[in-house]
Amino acid sequence: MARILTRWAMAAFFLFCTGTVFWVSWQRPTIMVLHSYASDYAWTREVNAGLSRILDTQNWVRVSTYYMNTKISKDEDYLRRAGLAARRAIDAATPDVLIAVDDAAQELVGRHYVDRPGIRIVFAGINGNTDGYGYPAAGNVTGILERKPAAAITECLRFLAPDRGKGARVMLLCDKSYSAITDANYLAGCDWGNVDYRGARFVDDFSGWRQAVAELAGQVDFLLVGGYRQLSAPAGGGGLVPAKEVMSWTEANAPMPVIGINVFNAEDGAMLAIGVSPFEQGEVASEMALTLLRTGQAASEMPVRISRQYVIAMRKSALLRRRIEVPQIFEAFARATNNYYE
Repeated sequence: MARILTRWAMAAFFLFCTGTVFWVSWQRPTIMVLHSYASDYAWTREVNAGLSRILDTQNWVRVSTYYMNTKISKDEDYLRRAGLAARRAIDAATPDVLIAVDDAAQELVGRHYVDRPGIRIVFAGINGNTDGYGYPAAGNVTGILERKPAAAITECLRFLAPDRGKGARVMLLCDKSYSAITDANYLAGCDWGNVDYRGARFVDDFSGWRQAVAELAGQVDFLLVGGYRQLSAPAGGGGLVPAKEVMSWTEANAPMPVIGINVFNAEDGAMLAIGVSPFEQGEVASEMALTLLRTGQAASEMPVRISRQYVIAMRKSALLRRRIEVPQIFEAFARATNNYYE
């Protein structure tokens, strides 16, 4: 009899412990990270690295991630369905805080949760303003804006061409995606100092891109490249041209040096890129989300932040081909952030 009672006591203790573990796990607050793009996209990968630096040690929080993969198509029906699927996933997960990364996540998803009870939104990677999403007047939204580092690009030009740094002619070439247009609008209002910034040129397809590169020969000393993942293939080809194909062709055929304004441009093939730090975007968004969970404060009580850090990326073979030397500190910086490519 005593043995039976002991077994029942042990079983009850085991069930109690198991139940306690499940109860504690169930009670943990949840952060859901919603990415506009795919997990293998360079920008997304490094935003995730920033998120992980903060969230991986927070065992008191449950974290889930959803990727919308909106870069692969310009089709409005595809994007609508991607947004609906993401919203279904959020409704099922019922997160306490939603970290929404990049503009597509705000347009297709985030704006539908403005002032929704029980959920707070922390945005990251927004290139333009937040008015179109209804965020400025929302009580449950805060985040960090992404702003291209024009001052850092200007400093870089002085290093690359000290003889032409004063009055160097520069133009931005990009596709017609929302993020590219908003980046161009922001850069148009920046102080470029002695650099002769000549604005932006937008193209729809790869043929137009190649034509623009050829026409700019002799008109600019440096070509800035922004977004090009939304370039349509030549007539009859269908779909979008792979990013690496666009950048590899540009680096091989552009008569002027090419500088990317996104870190991933160098991974795609550009000789050099100076872009907003994706690590900072992830880290700051994580810290804001955790603060909201710890304090219980309204998101609107937390001031919106603006990006301050930037990252340098470089491709050695492209620099050597153009016989351009950069300060060793550039290489050290690129290597330290895993953005140095042979």
